[in-house]
Amino acid sequence: MSFFKSIQESLPKVDLDNITKSFQNGGKAVSEYSESLKESIQPFTQKTQSLISTQLHQVQQLAQTHIGSNIEVSELPSDYLDLEKNCDVLLKLYTDLIQFTNDTYGVVSYDYPPGNTAISKIRDANVGGLLSNKFNQLKNVSTPQEMEKVLLGQSEDKQQQFQEGDDTVEIQTVSAQLPKTLYGQLAAIANKYSEEFKESSNTLSFALLKISSSYTEIGTSRLEQDRKVMAQLNHALVAILNEQFIKVNELRKRVYSARSEFDLARSKKTNEQDEEDEELIAKEDELVSATEVAVLEMRKLLKPSKNVDLLKIFVKVQKDHLETSAKKLASLLSELDKIEFKDEDDE
Repeated sequence: MSFFKSIQESLPKVDLDNITKSFQNGGKAVSEYSESLKESIQPFTQKTQSLISTQLHQVQQLAQTHIGSNIEVSELPSDYLDLEKNCDVLLKLYTDLIQFTNDTYGVVSYDYPPGNTAISKIRDANVGGLLSNKFNQLKNVSTPQEMEKVLLGQSEDKQQQFQEGDDTVEIQTVSAQLPKTLYGQLAAIANKYSEEFKESSNTLSFALLKISSSYTEIGTSRLEQDRKVMAQLNHALVAILNEQFIKVNELRKRVYSARSEFDLARSKKTNEQDEEDEELIAKEDELVSATEVAVLEMRKLLKPSKNVDLLKIFVKVQKDHLETSAKKLASLLSELDKIEFKDEDDE
């Protein structure tokens, strides 16, 4: 009886119902794979990462069982090992995409200039305004005590604000509707100077107002893009990670555990007749069944069309946003071209 022949012959003829029953006889059904794991399956958190890392470590440990001992270790089919490698690569891809989308599309101000720098924090904290106010107070002092009070004294609120460090700097918003984004900030700048030019230059004020309006729409479109990336891609990746990857890892553990038991049972048989022993045959059947189930689930996980569809979601969401932005900018440029300039002297 050959383990290799048995597995190779059985792989094309997978009967999931019979396999499930064989797992039930061993004390665990595939459909019931570890209820305790389901309780641990939460949104992508450190707990989930830790669980998957632990699983993979256990797989490696089980794969090393009996290596270096006098017990002959059965080789698994090369197709099975290739599937394992591809699952590990896919896990890395999913993890990188989840972390990247969390760090970018999950953060409103990821494209906000000049970024999270000390300069922007100083500006947002209105340090220039505070210095100007202090200078005006100094002009009115009449005693050394008053000067000391101006230089060192602050209101309780302002002391509280600056003594606690960078974390106390409030994040300002461009408007009640649009948080800090690249185009949101550009819209705010255009709107601010549109107001200031209202009296002296209606034409320039009008142009700035048009720019502000279009940029606000582009900024809103970017926020909608981010929402879709998180809802349609990120959450889908997390769900697959929490469900299918954890299941596949448990099945891989089952394969190596069954192999270890089979190799140990085989090592106790001393002649060819012993190899026909019912216990040994049962152990080999368990190994074959475990391998079949793992192969089936890994192929589902690695199904190219499913993974490409997820990438298409990402690309489409970006495409929609960029197309919207391009249309808004084209329309804006057309409107700016239509502006008439009267009473201008040609130089």
